[in-house]
Amino acid sequence: MSDGDRAPRILLACDFHRHYCTMLAGGLERAGAEVVLLTRDHDLEFGGVPGAAMEFTREVVGPGVTVKTLGGRVRSPRDWRRALALRRELKRFRPDVVHLQDSVGNDVRLLFAAGVHRRRFVLTVHDSARHPGDGEFPFVARLNRVLELGAGLIFVHAESVEQELREFISPKLPVVVIPHGIDPGEATPLPQEPSILFFGRISYYKGLDVLLDAMEAIWGQLPAATLTIAGEGEIEPHPALSDPRVTVHAGHVPEADVPALFRAASCVALPYREASQSGVGSRIKPYARPLVVAAVGGLPELVSDGSGIVVPAEDPAALAEALVSVLADRGLATRLGEAGAATAAREGSWDTVAGETLAAYREHLVPRG
Repeated sequence: MSDGDRAPRILLACDFHRHYCTMLAGGLERAGAEVVLLTRDHDLEFGGVPGAAMEFTREVVGPGVTVKTLGGRVRSPRDWRRALALRRELKRFRPDVVHLQDSVGNDVRLLFAAGVHRRRFVLTVHDSARHPGDGEFPFVARLNRVLELGAGLIFVHAESVEQELREFISPKLPVVVIPHGIDPGEATPLPQEPSILFFGRISYYKGLDVLLDAMEAIWGQLPAATLTIAGEGEIEPHPALSDPRVTVHAGHVPEADVPALFRAASCVALPYREASQSGVGSRIKPYARPLVVAAVGGLPELVSDGSGIVVPAEDPAALAEALVSVLADRGLATRLGEAGAATAAREGSWDTVAGETLAAYREHLVPRG
C-alpha cells in the first residue's frame, strides 16, 4: 500500500457521514497514517449551526489530519473551479488509498476532486438501498451502484449488507465487514425510574410509531415508565405524544448533550422497519444500556454479543413485552448493558476499527504506481 516504512497516505471523502468519517480519520491518524479529509462545507448533520461540523472535526482529529472543504453548488460552473483546484492539491498529496463514503454520490465534484479511478478506490456502504420513507434520488442511487461495481474494496458494517450487495456485484470483489466505530463513553448505574430512549434522526423506517403504539401496554404494567424522543425529523401525530410521560426533544441534539440523554435512559429502543445497521445502537454501548431491537437488517448482529433483545418488526405487543422485561428487571438490564460495554471496550473503539481498516487496505489493494 505504501513504500517501505513511509506512513500511508489516506484520502477520506464524504458528503454526509461527517461524524463517522471524522472519527475514522482520527483513528487512522493515531495509527500512524497521514490523512486528508475531503468533505462538503455544510453543517446539515450538526443542526445547521454554522461552523459546527468543522468545530467537531477540530476537536476529534490531530495535526496529522488535513481538512479540505468544498462549497458551492454542483450545477454552478464557477463552483467547479474549487473542485478543480482541490483535485490539483490532492494529486500532489499522492494518496495511497482513496476511501469514499457512499454519500459522495450527492455531489459528483467530490469524486472529481478525489481523482477516483476504477478499482483503485475503497467504498464504505452504509446502506445498500434507500430506507422506506426516505426521499428518492434516482441519479444518486444509480451513481452509488456504479461506485459499488467499480470499487477495489468495499466496507460494510453488517453481514446482512454484504449479502444484499452480493446479489449484484462480482463475487470476486472483496467486501469486508468491519464494525461501526463506537465513540468513547462512561458506564454509569441505571436510573431509578424506568425510562426508554428513542434517539437519532426520525424517519418512517425507524418505526417510532410502533414504539408509540406499544406505550399503552407498557404503561399498563409499568405506569411510571417514561419515554424520551430526541432527534431531528418529522413526528407524525399520535395519542401517546400528549401523555406527560413522553418528552420530545425535537431537532438536532448537540454532541455535548448526548451523554446526559444516554445516562438518563434505562434502555434504548430501535423498533426499525428496515435497517442496514445502527450507529445509535453502537454508540449507546459504552454507557452500559441495554437495547431492544427489531429483527431487521444488521440489528440482530448488533446485539449478538448479548447486549439486547430482538423482537419481530412492526409488532407493538412484542416490543412492549420486551421493553417491560428489561425495565422491570434491573438485573437483566444490567447484564445486557454490561455485555455491550464489554464489546465497546474490547473491539468497538475507533482505534480498533482504524487498525482493521488499515489491515484491509494492505490485504486487498494493489500498490499504486
